[in-house]
Amino acid sequence: MEESLTTRPLVGRWIALDVRPMRPLTFLGPSWAVLVGAMASGGLSFRGQALLSLVLAILLCDALLGAWRALWLQSDWRDALRRSSASAATWLVPSNDRPVSRFLNVFRRFKRRVIHFRQVIWPVIDSEITGLVVIGALALSIAVILGQVPLVLTSLVMLFALIEGRIGTARGAGLRAVGEITFPWLIAESAFGHFSWLSLVYALLFTLVYRALLGLVTTRQSQWIAWSNLAQVAAVLLLMATNTPAGVGIVLLGLLAQVLWQARYNSDRDGQAYARRVQSYMLVAMLVAGLSLWL
Repeated sequence: MEESLTTRPLVGRWIALDVRPMRPLTFLGPSWAVLVGAMASGGLSFRGQALLSLVLAILLCDALLGAWRALWLQSDWRDALRRSSASAATWLVPSNDRPVSRFLNVFRRFKRRVIHFRQVIWPVIDSEITGLVVIGALALSIAVILGQVPLVLTSLVMLFALIEGRIGTARGAGLRAVGEITFPWLIAESAFGHFSWLSLVYALLFTLVYRALLGLVTTRQSQWIAWSNLAQVAAVLLLMATNTPAGVGIVLLGLLAQVLWQARYNSDRDGQAYARRVQSYMLVAMLVAGLSLWL
């Protein structure tokens, strides 16, 4: 990684990509939502074009949109920019000398702004802004390949990440859940050309489950367990209404196992450990919902 000006080569490649698994033991997230959404569309097959669309959708929703969110939320360029601008405030103040003309006064102000951008702003935001531009361009390009609806949804996910950065990760957890479950599910579904309202309801229910896990990890409020259980009960009722008895039994067994783990959570209040223990049941429940619409 060429992260600083001193370590960057004078010649060579312009873009450096750092690819690594973020959560080797955690699979609940955009990738799984894309896979389930592709199955829920009913158009997933083992033909080359379908598999290529699936790979592109996973690359878009997981790697690229995840990198976009991480660059915007986790970089410290905004704080560093405020500090640098504050230190440069002294020489940004206009001089007391009266300009010869109004045009000269405007020119001096413009020159100060250019110097301020070149010497203060750009050295701070160079790599972050470049990364956002490159990742955004790649994400939108893949979305264009997948279709018009994926392009619109991708733009909304990118916008949600910007809003989350403004309001904070705690208040923006709902936006994160929608951007990492609902929209990847719908992007995959629309990329395969089939959409159903029942699939949308499933996506929203599992988004609520995902939001509940985020809430348990960050705030440890027990109310999120109730929301998770209610969402899964609603999914069970939908499976019953669509005459999927095997799926009903599988999801109910997973929900029963979660209830047993919830007794452990009530004693240790370790939301992260609870989420790690029960995520496999969420994965299976999503898979069952997707298969019920696919088969």
